[in-house]
Amino acid sequence: MKPVFTSFSVPAFLGAALGASVLALSVKALVILAGIAVLIAMATSSVFAYFILVTTMPVHVDVFGELTVTKLTVPLVIGMVMFNALVRRGPWPALTQWPAGYLAGLFFLVSAASFVFTEHERFLPAEFLKIPVYAAFFFFTLTFIRNTDDCRRLLWVLAITGLVEAIITAAQVHYGFVMPGDWRRNIGLPIDGAMDGSFMSFQEGKIRAEGTTPHPIALASFFLVAIPCTTFLCMTEARPWIKGLLGGALALMVYAWWYTYARSSVIGFAFLILVVLWFRSKIVRTLVPIGIGILITGVLSYQVVAQWFDAGIQTIESQSFLAKADLNEASGSFQFRLESIVGGWNLFWAHPWLGVGMGGSILHNAKYLPSWATHPFHPATIHNTFLEIGSESGIFALAGFVGLWAWAFVCLKRGLDLPEVRPYAALWMSVLVGQLAFLMITPMMREIWLTLPMAIAIGNMARKTI
Repeated sequence: MKPVFTSFSVPAFLGAALGASVLALSVKALVILAGIAVLIAMATSSVFAYFILVTTMPVHVDVFGELTVTKLTVPLVIGMVMFNALVRRGPWPALTQWPAGYLAGLFFLVSAASFVFTEHERFLPAEFLKIPVYAAFFFFTLTFIRNTDDCRRLLWVLAITGLVEAIITAAQVHYGFVMPGDWRRNIGLPIDGAMDGSFMSFQEGKIRAEGTTPHPIALASFFLVAIPCTTFLCMTEARPWIKGLLGGALALMVYAWWYTYARSSVIGFAFLILVVLWFRSKIVRTLVPIGIGILITGVLSYQVVAQWFDAGIQTIESQSFLAKADLNEASGSFQFRLESIVGGWNLFWAHPWLGVGMGGSILHNAKYLPSWATHPFHPATIHNTFLEIGSESGIFALAGFVGLWAWAFVCLKRGLDLPEVRPYAALWMSVLVGQLAFLMITPMMREIWLTLPMAIAIGNMARKTI
């Protein structure tokens, strides 16, 4: 006869302990106990510590000043991974993998050195802490994603995290739920007796949801990864009830993404879908080169492309279901991005070798805007990730970053040639192309430091399979 204690008493005891803690010490006690449980689990498994890190990817909630949940989690995860490596319960981080580890190392070292040239000390803490966060995502993904089973587990972590983020976003949309460090607390506040459009529109009840990220575009960036991963799981899952749950989660994520009103992510999803169709349709594989050829030969001028873009976006924005959105008009959004990109290019060529210091472009970008810039408001950061890196950290950091992209696509091409790895290679190829289009008109986003090593990991899987 099995002891009743093992089956029922232990869960009951744990539940009673948690309930008593909440009654005695408030809800914070529950958070503390949950944190202790997570630390214990992290101490026994390096992979679990890595997956905990992945779940914090979209969580930019402030805890102490500018220290976010992720920035606090990273040193714990690094410590747990190193501890497990020392006691031989887990692998050492893949820091010297050729050429990915060296390209990433070049980028991180040069970016760290560029802080010497940052002119304002207030940028140093927040910006410098980005480097270990990016590095942890990159090197730990290379370390712990070694086969298709690991890859599928990561997809589940991203899907569950995306579902939680979507629920929080829905609460923001319908109940005004606001996370600590919310972007609306720091944008559009009255200056010299005046109010800008963002603050006024927020007072009027307009919404752009950001979830636990610092800005709606950052939330859209996360969904640009989570939605394709959830779709992949839904399409490949054999059990109907799990497929149904994944379908519901996917619908909620799409709903949350919609309320970010991030038009730059629409372009990212358009390229992502185009890659998916490329793999599935011979017609698309024929039409895409033709379309690229037309653009390259200049049959369509910049003015025509801009007019088509503006007309399409304005048609969407004119619909009543976008009445709650806090948006610039389409032409304004396109205009300030173009001006920001040209300004970033000018800033890069003015400081090509060492840049102006990571995080320092905010101090210089306005001075390098083109003479024909007319938009009344400009973003603080350059809306092109590659120009942002080049202008802030110089050409050597940019070379390392571009090299990572080139190697990632080489690795994905290698994975596409093998049937065992091909489905995952196609998934990450579509995500990477979508992100590439997205990052051409947005600043650096955290998710790319997961996507790039995932693409490289796919190539490693293919090489082991050969």
